[in-house]
Amino acid sequence: MTPHYRALLLIVLAVSAQQAVATTESTSIKPLLLQAIDASDGRAEGIIVGPIAQHWKASTKSTAPLLVEVTTLKRFRQEGCRRLNVRFKQENVASKEGKQTEFAMDYGINVCRDGSPPFED
Repeated sequence: MTPHYRALLLIVLAVSAQQAVATTESTSIKPLLLQAIDASDGRAEGIIVGPIAQHWKASTKSTAPLLVEVTTLKRFRQEGCRRLNVRFKQENVASKEGKQTEFAMDYGINVCRDGSPPFED
């Protein structure tokens, strides 16, 4: 193997390992909400598994993983409280036209680390 191919292989393996570590599997979104609250960039992402994912997949008729991305929209003055956007998304969902596409659903939530809502709006 030439040094060029060896270096390329190492880069691909490093990126793959980094992505594998970054992907969190959970049966609920709570750990991802807490990760986003604590993250310096206000973001977290993962894969939902278990009953929630099974129900979602039954509804969409797709076997693709249920991905979740959490982003911080606002930091409240109250410590550990954020306005978060939660995006559920899944590939290979049939559209009304019968084409395979990505389906995504977003919702916002005001939440503090302890699960309570913040005092301010």
